[in-house]
Amino acid sequence: MNDKDKIITTDAALAVADELVSRIPLLGLAWDLSKALYGAGMKLRQDRALEWVEMVVDNPSYFTKEILSDPIFQDGFALALEKYLTERSEEKRKYFRNVFLGYTKASDKELFPMEKYLHTLSQLSAEDIAVLRDVDLGRGDKNYQIYGDSEKNLSNIYNLINAGIIHNDASSRMGPQTAPFVWISRFGDSFAEYIKD
Repeated sequence: MNDKDKIITTDAALAVADELVSRIPLLGLAWDLSKALYGAGMKLRQDRALEWVEMVVDNPSYFTKEILSDPIFQDGFALALEKYLTERSEEKRKYFRNVFLGYTKASDKELFPMEKYLHTLSQLSAEDIAVLRDVDLGRGDKNYQIYGDSEKNLSNIYNLINAGIIHNDASSRMGPQTAPFVWISRFGDSFAEYIKD
């Protein structure tokens, strides 16, 4: 590929995203705000910007005229897009989209913990997410070890504890334990909703 072909290929995704946005006039303001704030990042990650716009286009029921014209939504759009552009993991970008769609549906967008969800998600590894999927979310008691009393994925369990997704039961137990006894936090329960395929 010569230099000219590389430039054309690089600019194509952002041009397609701009065209898709032009079909949803009210999205233009949020898109233009995002381009003004993160223009260089969008140029470098045009494929991700296009994925983001395609998510909006593919979910017209979420993005009503009322939502698109809301300044709070527009700010959330710009914030979520910034995080999305910098996320390396394709799997985690899918979950970022899930969180953003949840934000879009929220009746009170100012109270929706989008920043916390996105920050937590960015801190987790693929292995941490796999362990979270193994957590029995229906368990309400504190006598639960995710993999029994084994060392399986122990560091990932502690990563979930440190993220506030699960709590460690620090009460006294008889005899030595290899793995912590845990229970899902309220935050973890709501966060896990967005980590579904």
